[in-house]
Amino acid sequence: MPKKVLDKKEIERRASRTILGRTIFLMVLCGVVVFIPLIMQLYKIQIVEHDFYEQRAISQQTSPLKISANRGTIYDRNYSILAQSASVESAILAPNKIKSDEEAKLIARGLSEILGLEYEWVFARTENRALQYQIIKRKIDDETAERIRQFKADNKLEAVQLEPDTKRFYPLSSVASQIIGFVGTDNYGLEGLEMQYDETLTGIPGKIITAKNAVGTSMPFKFEKYIDAQNGQNMVLTLDETLQRTLEKHLNQAVIDADVQNRASGIIMEVDTGEILAMATTDGIDLNNFNALTDADRAKLEGLEGEEYNKLYNELLLTHWRNKTVTDTYDPGSIFKVITCSMALEEGTVSLNSTFNCTGSAMVEGWNSPISCWKKQGHGTQTLERALQNSCNPAFMQIGFSVGTDKFYDYFHAFGFAQYSGVDLPGEATGMFFERGYFTSQRVSLAVASFGQTFTVTPLQMITAVSAVVNGGYLMRPHVVKEIVNDKGVVTSSVEPEIIRQVISEETSATMCYLMEQVVADGSGRNAQVAGYRIGGKTATSEKTGEKDKDGKYVVSFISVFPAEDPKYAMLVLLDTPGEKIPKIQRSGGYLAAPLAGRIMKDILPYLGYEPSYTGTEMFGAEVSVPKIANMSVDAAKVELDKRGLGVRIEGSGDTVVGQIPAAGAKIMSSATVILYTESEAPDGEVTVPNVIGKSPESANTAITNAGLFLKPAGALSAQTSSVAANSQSVEPGTTVPRGTIIEVNFLDSSVGDSTAGN
Repeated sequence: MPKKVLDKKEIERRASRTILGRTIFLMVLCGVVVFIPLIMQLYKIQIVEHDFYEQRAISQQTSPLKISANRGTIYDRNYSILAQSASVESAILAPNKIKSDEEAKLIARGLSEILGLEYEWVFARTENRALQYQIIKRKIDDETAERIRQFKADNKLEAVQLEPDTKRFYPLSSVASQIIGFVGTDNYGLEGLEMQYDETLTGIPGKIITAKNAVGTSMPFKFEKYIDAQNGQNMVLTLDETLQRTLEKHLNQAVIDADVQNRASGIIMEVDTGEILAMATTDGIDLNNFNALTDADRAKLEGLEGEEYNKLYNELLLTHWRNKTVTDTYDPGSIFKVITCSMALEEGTVSLNSTFNCTGSAMVEGWNSPISCWKKQGHGTQTLERALQNSCNPAFMQIGFSVGTDKFYDYFHAFGFAQYSGVDLPGEATGMFFERGYFTSQRVSLAVASFGQTFTVTPLQMITAVSAVVNGGYLMRPHVVKEIVNDKGVVTSSVEPEIIRQVISEETSATMCYLMEQVVADGSGRNAQVAGYRIGGKTATSEKTGEKDKDGKYVVSFISVFPAEDPKYAMLVLLDTPGEKIPKIQRSGGYLAAPLAGRIMKDILPYLGYEPSYTGTEMFGAEVSVPKIANMSVDAAKVELDKRGLGVRIEGSGDTVVGQIPAAGAKIMSSATVILYTESEAPDGEVTVPNVIGKSPESANTAITNAGLFLKPAGALSAQTSSVAANSQSVEPGTTVPRGTIIEVNFLDSSVGDSTAGN
């Protein structure tokens, strides 16, 4: 069939269709290529990044106002408030609502005057009119906030605003300051428990969300939404406010009395639970003004500028904030002999029948000079009991050798040294000890470690280890937080006593309780005696081996356990570097730290529920309360006084008691004599207080009695030695006081000694 011949028009028509088809194809293809990225971008915006753009839209359409959550309250174990938050307000400026430059100047003048700020500083915050939020001053008091409200209302100022906020208050000021810590202006914890438990205490802030228009102006009230704040949880601590105050009071006085150069510290612990009842370091801070320096600090900064000033300023603040009982380490000295003795008794290498010879020093293999005892002439042959009472270095070197380097090393770590205790406080140190290989190869290392030198521990580690010695052998995890309680009063979590391990047997523990009691009864701890109570303890005087100029620089300390017959509590007190006001020979644990511990225990034992139980060995008898015997017959009065063991002296020849000295209710020693007046009232004149410093207990009593006064003795009264003498009295000599006044006199035994690292 012959081919059809296309005319010119048909050819042109077909060519046009082909071109059109190709054009449409290319257009579709280009359209698809172009729209695929757009579709992908839309998918990304609408699906993948939906939340992001939703939040941006919300932020453009709404104006959120933060409502601070109340930070949780911190209580002591008896629910005494240690830290709490209160509602306050912050002054806020919205520059985008300022209508004119004149209004900006008005705002700057008013707020600077009310808030005590510089005018130029406030005015600078008004200049960027695109901003809607500028903090002018946070946490202002109610009176100041009311003045701002009045200023705002009087001048119809939309730009001036008040925002709800909270402020942290510390009702007890500096009490337990290094434990509690503090928060910054943003309510986040910066030190102590406030930092350690910040997440628990903080809570979740709330919001007031208000709709706004395109120029940032708030919409009507119906567009507001409230999201309540969730308050932080409360904490109940193991601390006891009364014990804490008592410990701090005595430590602060000891710093003055002993001219302490590097602060004093102390801990009171429940030995069966690891609960810390009190923990103090002197020279703390007022938590309500934690950046304030003392007058002494400011004196140190005088004349300094720039970086040098800032460096010392920060160092001084950190010193006040630092909790030495947890963060600082020291050579424990002779208190560690309690640990060495426990090791040897547990291993059976020594017993109460063991004896040790001390000639005043001892040589150690591999060491070219003798290691000395504090008593240069030596203690001679002594039992284990006397060796601990005497705090004898050579004896404890022998005891350490009997244990051996490997066992000593194992026990050292078993008692919790050279490791974290796990206490719930920040900044804990671990201390420093030898590597096993070095320690086991150096006999001299064992020799000096046996009496507590050439290694370091923290005070917290030391008291935790001694608590294990006396509680049946159980190393407990120390802690200061007892419970977490929500704002409805429901306990959400509690800290139960945690046994880390048993280190020694209950039999060894019982023996150590006996030995520690003997140290106080008739050893280096005699000055810690408290009349009517059985106390156990150990003294220590350790050289500050880490310092270049260490001559005469010591950490003196005392560990006490009470009651000694069944210890429930342990207390450690340390005085870091007694100063030159104290003669070098008296810078010892027995002379400075032991009497400090005795004074504290005298105050806290009755509070803890322990009544004194006097024995026949008490030099002045028991403390008794004088009965009211006025208007009684003389015979009846004698009977009433005799019941209390009190002596009687009759003034006059009448049959009826008219007056008495001392007055009814006064507490005196049962060895004292009550004066009864039968013909006239008791004389009310004044007498002069005699000076009894340096006198023996008997001589001091005679001098005070002859002056018409009464003696209340304290200190080393059970020590039957000629070295016991009065070292302080409650009323200055030469002072005139009413007849019958009670004068408290403290007695010290100056013969006590502690070992330091001799060589």
